Amino acid sequence: MFHKILFHSNFPFTQASPLQAFQNRGQRNKQAICFLLLICFFVNQAFSQPYQEDEMQDLGAFAMSNDWNIDFWEVTMKEQMAAEEAQHLVQQLEATYTLQEDKDENRIKYTFESRHKEDPFYVIYNVILPVDKEEPAEVIVVMHGTDWNNQISQKYQKEKRAVQKNYLTKETQLYTCLSIQDSDIMNHDVILNEAATYFNIEHISTKNDNIENSRIEKSTYGYTKTWEQFYFMENDPKNVQITTVADRQGEKSFMIGTPILINEY
Repeated sequence: MFHKILFHSNFPFTQASPLQAFQNRGQRNKQAICFLLLICFFVNQAFSQPYQEDEMQDLGAFAMSNDWNIDFWEVTMKEQMAAEEAQHLVQQLEATYTLQEDKDENRIKYTFESRHKEDPFYVIYNVILPVDKEEPAEVIVVMHGTDWNNQISQKYQKEKRAVQKNYLTKETQLYTCLSIQDSDIMNHDVILNEAATYFNIEHISTKNDNIENSRIEKSTYGYTKTWEQFYFMENDPKNVQITTVADRQGEKSFMIGTPILINEY
């Protein structure tokens, strides 16, 4: 019935020549191949990198994949806000946490701590209000722990989102640091080589610290595309730092994280 309607209707119908049909099939095949290649590209991007879009979770997964012992991990969130807004934040935090106050001639520092024995990490809130109300206030939230596993990772992510939603804005700067314990098989180059492969680190440069009484022995900087924040050092992007640190007794630890704040530890 369908072929009768088609060939006996008044609608114009043009029959393609064998050459045209072959060309059309070729064009469709090319389009299909391009489409499959595009799918393969996105699938490869999704599964070739083990990242979780959070620096701390990335670093924790990296340490777990190598079965390394962790000294501590720390995530610092910083942002500036208007003094009036920061004062309101102090009142909001005071309704939940115990307040500690430290004051000098230039600023007032309010500290609140969320720490419970059963929690795998604690959170410290610092609100720094300048005496000069024309200057911006600073909010610093620190999450600190000494162990990491999948359960801690989930709890960390939940707590971090709650902190950002309840107390911070989208303008927050985030810095991450993970300290790994020394061992017989551990050294700076071992961590560097493992990290370079795991995170696809580029633009690698290493500096030895010759400053007297410095705890830092060696620092290596690099860049990974998976983390958004970066800065330029000698015309190259950098957002990863690996540092060997020695205490007064000569005991070493190895820190990996985002640059800038790692020098404060």
